[in-house]
Amino acid sequence: CTNIPELFLDKYVARSHFSRFGNLVNFVLRPRRMTCTVSYATEEEAETALLEGDTFNGHRFGICFADNESSPAQKTEEWVDPDVQAELSALSAGWRSEYPPAKVPKAPNPAPLPAPPAAQKNPPSSRERPGAHHKELENLLRRPAMTAEERYRVLDARDKLLRLNQIQKQARDLQNSGTATQGHCPDMCPEKERVLREFQRQVAVYELQPGSDEHICHERAVKQYSRSSADQETPLPHELRNEKALHMTMSYLMHEIMDIRESSHLGDWFHFVWDRTRSIRKEITQQELCSLGAVKLVEQCARFHIHCAARLVGADPSVFDSKINAENLTKCLQTLKYMYHDLRLKGVQCPREAEFRGYIVLLNLADANFLWDIGQLPAELQSCPEIRQAIQFYLALQDTNFVRFFKLLREEQTSYLSACILVTYFPRLRVLALHRLIQAYRAPRKNEVSSLPLAYVTEMLGCGSQNEAAHFVRHYGLEVNRAGRVVLTRMHTVEADYKLDRQLELVESKRQQSVGECICGEPLPPRDLYLNHRPHNSFNEHGVLKSVAWSAKDQLPGMSKEEVQQSHSQSQQKFQKDQAPGDNFFKVPMQPSSGMTIFGGPPPAAVPAAAQASISGFSFVSPKNRAQELHEQAQAEQQQRRAAEEARRLALEQAIAVAKQREAELMAIQAAKAAEAQRVRQQKIREREEQEEQQRRQQQQQEQEEKQRQREEAERLQLERERQQKLEQLRHVERQQREARLKEQTLQMYGQLFGETLDELCRKEVQLHKHAVSTYNSLLDTLTHQLAERQMQQSAYEMGLMRVYWRRWRNYRGVQQHKDTLFNQLPLSFGAEAADRLLDERCVEDSLRLMRRYRQGEACDFRRLLAGMEEQSWLKLDLWRVLEQCLPQHQPGARRFFKLIISLPDGQAGLQLEYDLDRGLLQQPQSPDARQEQGNYIRGLSQGIALSVVKISGGYPSLGQRKELLQADGIICLAGVSDLKNLPQRLKLLIQASGCHDVALILQHPSNSYPEPQLPLEELGVRQWRVFLARQSGNTRQRLMTQLQHAVKFLASGEEEELHALQQTEVREWVIENMGQELFRRLKYTAEQDVAIGRRCERCPQYCADLYNEAVRRLQLVAGEDLSDCRQLPEELRVFVDPLEDSAPLATQRLEYFEPGWKLPAPRQRIVQLLELAKLPKMPPLPERREDRHLQEEAQCQWVLDYAQLSQEEELVEAIAMQAITCLQSGEDQYIDFVQLLAGERLQYILRRELELPRAIVYRVATMKRHFLSAWFYEFQKPEAEPPQQHPELEPDYMEESIWDDLDHLDFEAVVNQAEIALGKCRKRQEERQTLKEINGSSEANTQPDQPPNQNQDSDSESLPKRQ
Repeated sequence: CTNIPELFLDKYVARSHFSRFGNLVNFVLRPRRMTCTVSYATEEEAETALLEGDTFNGHRFGICFADNESSPAQKTEEWVDPDVQAELSALSAGWRSEYPPAKVPKAPNPAPLPAPPAAQKNPPSSRERPGAHHKELENLLRRPAMTAEERYRVLDARDKLLRLNQIQKQARDLQNSGTATQGHCPDMCPEKERVLREFQRQVAVYELQPGSDEHICHERAVKQYSRSSADQETPLPHELRNEKALHMTMSYLMHEIMDIRESSHLGDWFHFVWDRTRSIRKEITQQELCSLGAVKLVEQCARFHIHCAARLVGADPSVFDSKINAENLTKCLQTLKYMYHDLRLKGVQCPREAEFRGYIVLLNLADANFLWDIGQLPAELQSCPEIRQAIQFYLALQDTNFVRFFKLLREEQTSYLSACILVTYFPRLRVLALHRLIQAYRAPRKNEVSSLPLAYVTEMLGCGSQNEAAHFVRHYGLEVNRAGRVVLTRMHTVEADYKLDRQLELVESKRQQSVGECICGEPLPPRDLYLNHRPHNSFNEHGVLKSVAWSAKDQLPGMSKEEVQQSHSQSQQKFQKDQAPGDNFFKVPMQPSSGMTIFGGPPPAAVPAAAQASISGFSFVSPKNRAQELHEQAQAEQQQRRAAEEARRLALEQAIAVAKQREAELMAIQAAKAAEAQRVRQQKIREREEQEEQQRRQQQQQEQEEKQRQREEAERLQLERERQQKLEQLRHVERQQREARLKEQTLQMYGQLFGETLDELCRKEVQLHKHAVSTYNSLLDTLTHQLAERQMQQSAYEMGLMRVYWRRWRNYRGVQQHKDTLFNQLPLSFGAEAADRLLDERCVEDSLRLMRRYRQGEACDFRRLLAGMEEQSWLKLDLWRVLEQCLPQHQPGARRFFKLIISLPDGQAGLQLEYDLDRGLLQQPQSPDARQEQGNYIRGLSQGIALSVVKISGGYPSLGQRKELLQADGIICLAGVSDLKNLPQRLKLLIQASGCHDVALILQHPSNSYPEPQLPLEELGVRQWRVFLARQSGNTRQRLMTQLQHAVKFLASGEEEELHALQQTEVREWVIENMGQELFRRLKYTAEQDVAIGRRCERCPQYCADLYNEAVRRLQLVAGEDLSDCRQLPEELRVFVDPLEDSAPLATQRLEYFEPGWKLPAPRQRIVQLLELAKLPKMPPLPERREDRHLQEEAQCQWVLDYAQLSQEEELVEAIAMQAITCLQSGEDQYIDFVQLLAGERLQYILRRELELPRAIVYRVATMKRHFLSAWFYEFQKPEAEPPQQHPELEPDYMEESIWDDLDHLDFEAVVNQAEIALGKCRKRQEERQTLKEINGSSEANTQPDQPPNQNQDSDSESLPKRQ
């Protein structure tokens, strides 16, 4: 079954499904392939399951009968034909094979003696079994094998025969029985194992053919490791790989397998490589190989286990067991020690011995006995760098000097493989290091708790990241607080050891090569070593075992193809000669001259003399008694039976010889066919070459003809091109003449049209100018009067305040002078100190110094005055006071909010900067109204400023810190000169995490003058930035605080731009205010001032509706604008917001009082949809003009009623229609009032129906001014006009006469002169207004220095659209 459901991965579910169709015999599940195999007791049950069992819970899967699913435990006897088996059993008593049994008697051949009847009737079974077994195996070798299982049966029979022969030879030659077997298998995997694993389906994923999940790829198969056991047979030479094949196998593993562990399953990769390398080591041991090549192979196996010790250290124990890996590594190193010793005795020096002696020392650092082993080595090995470096690690580990240990590990001299071995010492060494840190830095008292920065602990423990260090200390009971510090308490005793993760920074970063090159220890061998190799095949194209492969001699390294064929032909000829039948049917077959049979055994026993005499002729002897006659008759019958058996045996051998002769003839015919095919192939090659030569000549001739044709075509095209150019010139001349005539006519018409249009424009501009001048004069007078009156009131108010505060200051100064006089008269300033403190000379030293300064006139030494007072709060930088001076304010007395991020670098420089910040920055507010909350570095309220400061130590924010960075107002990045390389990446992460684009960089430099660095901050999305330089000197902390103060002022000044950027208003009030009377008032005013717009509004009601819909669309743009990039109040500062009263209005510009979720797009989209419903539908065409007045009014009323039904509520249609008709019958601006009535009623209906509107809306003030409050009426394009028949009253002639019939014709020069006079007056009044504004601005700046200079400009800009 293929593509089975996932529920079938539970065997109980699968068995329950298939057991419905019959009794299950066997069930095999393959989860990786999503297949299974089901065996039933009968074929009927299997057919029922095949027809009905392919569906489970609606899931259909493939099901079919399995092919060649025979069990591998099937006996060999079942493969033999029963008739052949009966004949072989009958002939086994008198026939011997080349392969004798295991125990061969050493007695010489005895003389032939007649056996007693009892002995002849029951021959011993020990003589019958070996011959029959040999015959069975030999018959099996001759069978054709097409499947993998059949080939395994044939090869297994061949190996059994060879083992029997090997046992006989060992019995003959006992002296060579103790030598090791030398293999000569040329493949990476023996042929027998390949076919066995294929039909047993034990093929690894790396050995499968591409596109198949069960067939083995013979070029990629590698020999599998088999565990040694007592009943395991000794491997034959062709089952063991020689040294060249072992090197080819290791080269294939390093090239193709070692570097694919990332893309495949890690456990499968490790177990596959481990199994194949263990097989290589086993064959080296079985063959007792001791050479430089064998040493190289074992070294590569050891490097693989060293690499896995670090790469798989964090893997699950089911995938990788470090103890088993260490055991295999120890065995490899022990084998290498013996090989190095044996080769040194032979005078051979191994080039990599020093490297692996160092690995042996590093693996045994916890045991000092390795020093004795080092002393036994030669002097050049004792002083090699690898041994000396390993001893340095041993000394650091013995002294628990973890700093020295990790420093040596980070050095470039420490190789990657050495670091992999040292990974095993990390957990225990870090535990000892943490214990030392607790002992050194813990608090001396019981109730006190000390802590260390997590970055410092990470550096001391040699961890790759702070998260790894935090996980390690938490495993042993220590805590990490919110400030990123490790609380040094008592370590807990844990039951389970700490599971170490991958050491990417310390260990794996040292590997600069691929895994294969690292394990090889040198450049990888060429791929041709295994790519050009073809696996051995012992079978011919008919699936029959080759005759030369019977003894496996075709796998010998010296056998070429010609020698193999020659040996094959000789064996065939010898076999046919030995098997030739004789003249007599009962005659014994002819034996070889050497006295041996064709299978190498001794000749059969001679026929007894009595039997020979009875066969050769008659003899006249005396008559015999009845018993003797019966005995002779029995002997004659027995001889006849033997003669018949011998005849059958000769017939069988003759059939075999004929079959072999036929096979030889077929091979000869095949060879002749191959030669003929080769000849035909060569003939075809020659013919193909001749055809190619002929084609090449034809192609050259065609190319020459093509070139000639191209030249002729080019000449023809050139002539055609010249003719076309002449025609083009003639057309161009005619075109110029025609254009000249058209231009002359156009100029004439343009001059005539220009004069007419100019007269019309001048008349219109004169009228507009008169109205503009009058409006400007009245407006200027009104504003001048208001400004003068407001200025006088302001001056009077300021003079009154000055008198009051001058009086207060004079009184306060008098009191202070009186206090100073009394203070100078005192003998000692003690400040209400205790009596015992006044007697202490050190306590009163400061007071005495002040007295000497005031009484004796000594200069004040501020260094002595401030000595030892660095920790006092009044000498620290107060951020609340700095922000109170420079942070802009919405209104007097309102609280201001600011969130700041301070980023520190990594390493020692970051720790020093953190120390200076803790000592120089005031973290607790000191004002009377101060409040402080837990969380963040600084979080408090003082002097009306709510401040939150987040400090990031380490440069890059972690996942937990990214939430704390949101909604920040500024970033201060502290860095040194050495941190400039990583600064852009560090700022990029901070900007992405916080969303803040204002950055201040404080750069510490060691020199007196340092140029400002050029950083690509604009590419990171920074809006504004500034670099502050701080020189490192004795007063570094004071310089740092000064630059920090400047940076805070710079960041706070940027908040002024967004002070009035947003506005919050109640939704219903905002809609009614903007879409109500104010909108139509502006439309009416525009219609009065602009003649063209006024005429359109009077004549076309659809135009008024389009104006209203355009206003709604512009208000939709304001409501639907994306505000996700706007500034938002930080959540941690919301606790400092003053609560509002219940009756307080929603309209505000202060972020702290904005409604929750004001940035979300869903509420804003709801408002946009509401405005879309408020738009008016398209009006039907106006009724045609009629002469009868009553009919005209009736048609107009019907038109109003129809449109009211389209746009208004159904219940109020008649009432609204009556109001609209009344509006149309009275008033000048008829259609504007008509549209205002319908739009207002529709808006009220929409607002009454929508009950779930958002409470408030937040919008950008600049967007509101640009889209809605601007004079967009003049830029509005009227929609396409309706067809003329629908608006007969809007004929062009009528429109032109109605617009211009009341205008007088004016002279052009007179209009221009009047326009110049009006413009001169306008310029003069603008200059006067500018002078008055400068005077007022200077007076306001003197009286109110704290007022923002752009406040008046903003108010003017807000009211500007309304004046229009």
